[in-house]
Amino acid sequence: MLSRNFYLSLASIASLAFVSNGEKTSNVNIYAYGVGINGLSVYANSNLTAMIADDATALANGLKNITWTIDTEGAAPWNVTVANSSETGQFYIVPTSNAHQNAGFNKTVPSGAVTTGFVIYGSTVEYATGTTYESQFYAQNSSTGIWSLVWNSDSEELDDGVPLVLKTIAPVSPDEA
Repeated sequence: MLSRNFYLSLASIASLAFVSNGEKTSNVNIYAYGVGINGLSVYANSNLTAMIADDATALANGLKNITWTIDTEGAAPWNVTVANSSETGQFYIVPTSNAHQNAGFNKTVPSGAVTTGFVIYGSTVEYATGTTYESQFYAQNSSTGIWSLVWNSDSEELDDGVPLVLKTIAPVSPDEA
């Protein structure tokens, strides 16, 4: 766990030079990177819970493709729009719980959830509280090849999970490399 926090801290420090100037950006996609998760898209399920899957698995299981409108300074909520729909929501995490809590996009968020404070460092999604920047996202495995996106407030390892970095940069396909 120490090495994970060290590398995440190192990545955050290294990206300080690339902090955005605070703007709203529309039609953004967010991708998850971790062991065995190499740039998979973030989707929403029918309950607007944040999920991670490859495109074929997402389609086969009815996950909803979403696009994001983000405020890179963290002052405004990050809104999502479900593709081919008027359905919208705000991205949230629950940083106040010691348990691993699902992230999602509901219009009504759970107790203790936050919808602001998300920033972009370079291309990495971070949660900012004052001068502290955190990236404690995990993917919790399911038996169907779909991962739940969770926030890990207490930095404890998740037995059926993988630490993640969320980015605004799509993975490079082998043909493009």
